[in-house]
Amino acid sequence: MHRIRRLSAALAAAGVVGVAAPAAASATSLVTISGATSSYPLVSDLAAKYVKLHPHKIRFKIAQGGTTVGLNDVKAGSVTIADVAQSPEAADVGLDFYPIAKYAICVVTNKTNTLANLTSSQVTAIFTGKDTNWSQIPGATATGPIEVFTRTSVAGVLTSFKSLLLEGKKVVGTATEEATEGLMRQAIESAPTGIGFLSNYQADKGTVNSVSYNGVACNKETAASGQYAGVSVFYEVTKGAATGAAAAFINWIDKSAAAKKIIASEWVPIG
Repeated sequence: MHRIRRLSAALAAAGVVGVAAPAAASATSLVTISGATSSYPLVSDLAAKYVKLHPHKIRFKIAQGGTTVGLNDVKAGSVTIADVAQSPEAADVGLDFYPIAKYAICVVTNKTNTLANLTSSQVTAIFTGKDTNWSQIPGATATGPIEVFTRTSVAGVLTSFKSLLLEGKKVVGTATEEATEGLMRQAIESAPTGIGFLSNYQADKGTVNSVSYNGVACNKETAASGQYAGVSVFYEVTKGAATGAAAAFINWIDKSAAAKKIIASEWVPIG
């Protein structure tokens, strides 16, 4: 079965970077990571800081591709860690999930469509294709058909969006799929009648209009306070319990002030 766990501060000595036998002390450990595009900026920042703190001891190879890609890779043993942007599911047997940060999922429109708020029923109606024209949406400044954008099926943000803000329903089949968060943001920036969803990290860049949900703004502050409904978790996931350099890195994320500072800059720390 899968497990959600926090690493103990008291790791076995052999699992801590720099506390190996003298013969291996100078070796550089490689940690390979693949998965969610939404957590890629955060994990990249954390990895860069960790390498700076442990020069010549650790290096990272980080790829994107989507949560499902990361999970498949870590199950196959082709990467050390999967970056995951959704909660564990029944299929995640034999994997250990380590929560590293929370993030908000924001509904976004083009900057020219200054829509201020959507109710939960309006979000569901738009993204499932029940409402198809902006004339049906009070407060919208766009006109004409609604152009819905979504993520590809491997995206953890899509899974979290459907469970948290879409009543578990599917996005309309005519929606345009985008492979990454960055491409989703660019698509909404270029589509005056578009609507989609992004993590707060991308939504907060100021290039799209972030829409309140049931009267609550979507941002880091409302996610941290618990006011905003669409809050999910980023995980680092390993095949079985994390060991070695991966365990040391995940433990550092969980325990260190430096990691918590990076997380708090754009995301929400765990606990």
